[in-house]
Amino acid sequence: MLINLHHKFTGIEQHTNNKIISTEYSYLIDQKNELAIDDITQRLTDFTAAEFHSIPYQLSTQTVWLKLTVTNNSIDHHSLVLHADNSLLNTFNIYSFAQQSDQLQPIVTKEDILSQVYPHINFTLTAKKKTSFIIELQTEGPPNIPVMVLQQGEFQHRLLYAQLLYGAFIGIVLLMTMYNLILFFAVKDKVYLIYIGYLVCATLVMSSLTGFGYLIFSSSLQATINSYLLFIDYYLVIFLLSFTLLFLRYQQQPGQAYLVGKYFCWALIACSFYSLTIDTIAQTKLFFSLQPIVYVFTLYLIFRRLRDDFAWAKFYVLSWIPLLIGAAIQPLVLLNYLDYSFITRNAFLFAVMAEITLMAFALAERMRRHEQDRINDIAYHVNSGLPRKSNIESFINQLNREKQQDFSVLVIKPEHIEKVALYIDDAMNTELFKRLNQKLSSLFEFNDAIYPLTDKKEKLCFINNNCFAIVLNNQRNKQSVETLIQSIQIKTTDNFVVNNINLPLTAIVGIAKSPEHGTQSHQLINHAILAANCGENSTVKWATYKEESSNEASYLLKLTRDLKVALENNELEVYHQPQIDLRTLRVCSSECLLRWQHKQEGFIPPAVFIPIAEDMGLINELTQWVIKQSLTQQRTLTEEHGYNHMISINISGKDVASAHFFTQCIDLIEASEVPADKIIFELTESASFAYNEHALSLIEKLTELGVTISIDDFGTGYSTMSQISHLPFQELKVDREFVENVNDDKKRMVIAKTTVKMAKGLGLEVVAEGINSQADEDTLRDFGCDIGQGYFYAKPMAFDDYIGWLNDLDNGRIKQPLQGEFIPANK
Repeated sequence: MLINLHHKFTGIEQHTNNKIISTEYSYLIDQKNELAIDDITQRLTDFTAAEFHSIPYQLSTQTVWLKLTVTNNSIDHHSLVLHADNSLLNTFNIYSFAQQSDQLQPIVTKEDILSQVYPHINFTLTAKKKTSFIIELQTEGPPNIPVMVLQQGEFQHRLLYAQLLYGAFIGIVLLMTMYNLILFFAVKDKVYLIYIGYLVCATLVMSSLTGFGYLIFSSSLQATINSYLLFIDYYLVIFLLSFTLLFLRYQQQPGQAYLVGKYFCWALIACSFYSLTIDTIAQTKLFFSLQPIVYVFTLYLIFRRLRDDFAWAKFYVLSWIPLLIGAAIQPLVLLNYLDYSFITRNAFLFAVMAEITLMAFALAERMRRHEQDRINDIAYHVNSGLPRKSNIESFINQLNREKQQDFSVLVIKPEHIEKVALYIDDAMNTELFKRLNQKLSSLFEFNDAIYPLTDKKEKLCFINNNCFAIVLNNQRNKQSVETLIQSIQIKTTDNFVVNNINLPLTAIVGIAKSPEHGTQSHQLINHAILAANCGENSTVKWATYKEESSNEASYLLKLTRDLKVALENNELEVYHQPQIDLRTLRVCSSECLLRWQHKQEGFIPPAVFIPIAEDMGLINELTQWVIKQSLTQQRTLTEEHGYNHMISINISGKDVASAHFFTQCIDLIEASEVPADKIIFELTESASFAYNEHALSLIEKLTELGVTISIDDFGTGYSTMSQISHLPFQELKVDREFVENVNDDKKRMVIAKTTVKMAKGLGLEVVAEGINSQADEDTLRDFGCDIGQGYFYAKPMAFDDYIGWLNDLDNGRIKQPLQGEFIPANK
């Protein structure tokens, strides 16, 4: 069936040299591929005359028959080339009219490589003569088949330009492939392999579209590549999408965009294999319908990242400009919607060359920025952006190399920062130090005596996550050290703000001088920190390093090692101090207290080694050991001696903050077979739990398990009744400070009485710690206190001594019960 469609046709170039050679076109379309050359000789009158730009090539399997008449209008002979600029032709048969007749004679095209790349025939046209050709064209590849007549020299120039262009493309691809392969082996980043995959696919696609693949591959291999061209096109866009995801680091924080991109890639892979089961026309339509979607989504990924200040991706953004232009021109030319020319014919090749070059620049910039980020990670804290300790260490080492020794290291530590940190989260802590850094930096900005420590001329380094350090040039310093420290402390006090509350806290400053207190960076910094620790206990809140403080630090470090060994070898002991029900005077519980008898040093007080355990990260291990030993002893008391009272174990804020504390407690309780309702956990630093969701959740779970929760530090430190009202506690322990000799101080008596009444009003059971006399006991009972503990009953005892003490009781009582007010608490 013949059709005459008037689709816009990409213009065939007229190479006529001022109409010396003129051409006339007419066409006939065989949609069903039924006509043979013998049929065509009978149908010449059915051909439709058309301008070369209006021949309706379409994406289909139809056969197009062209009648081309070439006229030589000059008086000279001309060597001409009839050329079809489409290397993916299935059929390219040429027939010429015999002289003085309408008979058609086939012209045999050459079988050489050049004819495969550029299908053509050579012919000579004598002066003032014309000749006609019938051309049979059919392709399952790009539908546009520009047929043109060129002068022999012009054809050679066109061929040379195309070869040079393709050669440049191959050269760029090989260079980029080798370069990025080296980068991959150097840094092991998959993005370089993805880029190489993209280069390989782009090379195969360009080799097919230009036909120059026949110059580098065997004819059979290139024919196979041609047949799988659309399949390769899928992987071209798959590698492009994958490259975008990895290049822009979406995999580092996988979110919805990353998941969509990953699933999109898998969907394209599925479509690529599905396309192998359908005909070429359907493959083409499917691919060109998906390609714009991929491009739009990829552009979305790029601009989404640009909002996050990915300025280093500028070259990759630029690489999309030629790609989009070339990607738009190529299908428009191939599908016969845009005029043909050498430039438009090779637009996608130009675009890909520019794109892969800019992509290589983008990868190089990415690597440079990655290296810069790595250096920044070394030099700056990730969350706060504050200079790290490594900066000041490097600077001090530089001063030593330059033989400059007259300088001091000053460590600036906010007062009570460890305790303040209990009440704020990491983000607030970071913001606090960033604000302090900003204010102190403004103080030092124009002080030439303070050395700049970084390439950005920053003068403070953030060390140990809780203090700053500066380096002072002693020779340049024109003011006294005391004046400098006072200005630091004033600036710190003015800006010590937490939760919009101005805290009246200052800064602790420690000083270490070079070379007097050391020459190496770690010596000076550590000595300045030790000096700051000493300064915390002074009235002026600063100190210069002294050798004694170093000896003390060494002693504490030795104790840390010894404590670790004692813990591993079970050389510690659990002592018991009984707690007495003030109504019945029976023993209702005992507080388990940790004791350490050092082999060389003798008795080490808990006030010494407990802070060491907290500072050195041993407190959780220590607490687990105490719980295990206490539960084991409780089981012995119950099963072997018949005592069924409770045990009270001290738990710190660092224990509750541990992610595994609850599961560890369950394991220990289950292993001991001690009922949970016989266990009391006394929590210190209770105020730090009040607004801590993790701590509150853990306390609630322990309560549900049956464990009694007691506040151990009420009346001292940071615990208050308003904070306690937020906590799910069942017991309150009044500190010994308000219990001992309560009758001797009216204010102390009022505080103790008020505390007990308020606690009972909240439904809490009250324990009075520090009862040392009968008068103390009588008064606390009158106030309504439930339980008493103190030296009036017994000092803390080793376990065997405690068993003996229990056995000496009068039927489990201290003495005959006395009458007093008793207010029961619902536990």
